[in-house]
Amino acid sequence: MRDIVQWVVAASEEGLRLDAFLASHLSSPVPSLSRRAIAELITARQVRVNGRPGKKGQRVHAGDTIIAPVALSLPANAALSIRVVYTDDALVVLDKAAGIPSVALRHSETDTVANFLAARFPETVTAGPHPLECGLLQRLDTATSGLLLAARTPDAYASLREQFRARSIEKQYLAVVEGRLYDSGQVTSRLVPSGPRGQHMRVDADGQEANTAYVPMALSERYTLLRITLTTGVRHQIRVHVAALGHPIVGDTHYGAPHGASRLYLHAAALGFTSPATSQRVHCVSPAPQEFAALVEHIEGMVGG
Repeated sequence: MRDIVQWVVAASEEGLRLDAFLASHLSSPVPSLSRRAIAELITARQVRVNGRPGKKGQRVHAGDTIIAPVALSLPANAALSIRVVYTDDALVVLDKAAGIPSVALRHSETDTVANFLAARFPETVTAGPHPLECGLLQRLDTATSGLLLAARTPDAYASLREQFRARSIEKQYLAVVEGRLYDSGQVTSRLVPSGPRGQHMRVDADGQEANTAYVPMALSERYTLLRITLTTGVRHQIRVHVAALGHPIVGDTHYGAPHGASRLYLHAAALGFTSPATSQRVHCVSPAPQEFAALVEHIEGMVGG
C-alpha cells in the first residue's frame, strides 16, 4: 500500500539536494526508506517538486512543495515455503527454505521472510526500527536454510536484542564442508566487508569479532559434516572461517568451493533463547532439508571411508 506524502521545504532546508531532503524526512519513524530506495523513486520520476518530476542532484528551495509515494508496509505474502516453529505473545520462530531472502531491501519486494511475517504476523512491521525487516533479530543468507527469530512488539525486540548482545542466544548450524576435517576446534577473528558493494567478508584487525566453534560429526572421502556453534553473529562468519581452515562449505563458490553443488550446504538447525513473554527458556530445532539430509546420509554411510 502506498500513500502520497507531501512536504513544504522549510527555510532551514534551503539548498539541500532532493535525495538528502527526502532522506531526512523518511529516515524515521515508520514509514522509512533507504537512500537506495529514495534514489529509485527519483529515477522512476515518482517524486515531484512543485508538480514536476524531481531530478537526482536537484537542489530544493524554501517554499517548494514536494510529494512522493511512500510504501507504508511490505506486500503480504503467506504463500512462501516457510514453517512457523514457535510463537508466543512476544515473538515468532520461523524455518525458511534455501533460496528465500530474510529481509526486503526495497518496499516492492514480495518473496522474503519479511513479506511472510507481514502476512501472518503484521504487528512485526512496527516491532523493530526497520519496517523492511519486520522485527527479525538476525538474518540468514538467501542460500542458507533454517531458523529465524522475529519480535512481535518493540519491547520484545529490545529484550531479544539485549540477549544477542549478551551472547545468551544459542545458535547451532549444520554444514557440509569440502575435504576431511578430523579435529574439533574454534576460529576467532575480526571480519570486515570487502569486494564490490561489500558483498564478501575478509579478516581484518579492525573488523567485528567473530567466534565459530566446530565439531566433526561424520566424514566421507570428500566431505565432512560439522556441527557449528556461534556466540557472535557477524555476516558470513561461518563461511569465512571454515574456508580459512581450507574446508569451504559445499556449494560456497564465493569462498573457494568447486562449482556444481545443488545448494549451499549450510543450515541453521537450533536456536535457544529466553522468551520475554514467559521468561522461560525456549529451544527450537529444524530438521535438515531433504537434499541436505541426503548428502548427510551419504557421508554417514561412509564413515572411515
